[in-house]
Amino acid sequence: MSSDQQLSVPSVTGVHVELLWARHGKKILVGAALVLLILIGVGAYFGYQVVCESRAAKSFGSAHDIKGWQSVIRHYPGTLAAGNALLRIAGSQAEAGQYDESNKSYQAFLQDYARHPLYVNGLFGLATNAEAGNKPDDALKYYTDIARHYNTSYLAPMALYYQGRITEKKGNLKDALQDYEDVILRYPQSIMTTWARQEADRLTAKLGLNAQAQPSPSIPAASASPQGSPNAQASATAQGSPTPEPTATPKSTLEP
Repeated sequence: MSSDQQLSVPSVTGVHVELLWARHGKKILVGAALVLLILIGVGAYFGYQVVCESRAAKSFGSAHDIKGWQSVIRHYPGTLAAGNALLRIAGSQAEAGQYDESNKSYQAFLQDYARHPLYVNGLFGLATNAEAGNKPDDALKYYTDIARHYNTSYLAPMALYYQGRITEKKGNLKDALQDYEDVILRYPQSIMTTWARQEADRLTAKLGLNAQAQPSPSIPAASASPQGSPNAQASATAQGSPTPEPTATPKSTLEP
């Protein structure tokens, strides 16, 4: 066979491509169009989310009362700012002594904003409301939940400290001493360590124990940082909280 004849014979690959295109060309074009539309839709969705979050943050920044925060929730549901607004509403209601309304707001926050970086604040709010409402058992349940399941959050050392305080009031002095010592061991950099050390020394003397003879808690050390991914608002809340009095309810830590 001459070289000219060899060149005129179509390749097997070329024939397969032509057959594939003849049979499925329309489907391929439709599929490519659908993929392109999906990519455009995803990009538009995330772009809208960015714009919505920005507008929500601006609206939250200009709100200064419950009516304003409710407006943020109504116009920008599901956003970070809307979650912050619900926390502010709950905190304001608690400060006004409206504990039932505040509890409903905190519970709504926990239900609708499970991925919010300040989720633990909702639990802490329920705990402080229960304590203020003379429901120590409910408060202890929430504090224990935070200390156990959110032990890397910035509110964990405070929850553990208040857990010890309630436990002491219930007459369980050795358990309370253990809670205070756990604060010292697990959160040495926390501002609560100062108060916990004072309470631990007081209970050690009261129980007639030698501080050096006390067994070290077996719980591994943990750093107190906001739960989940870092968030500027959570960090600002943690760093900006004033030194709490041992008998004070830290309402300021509950607000974004």
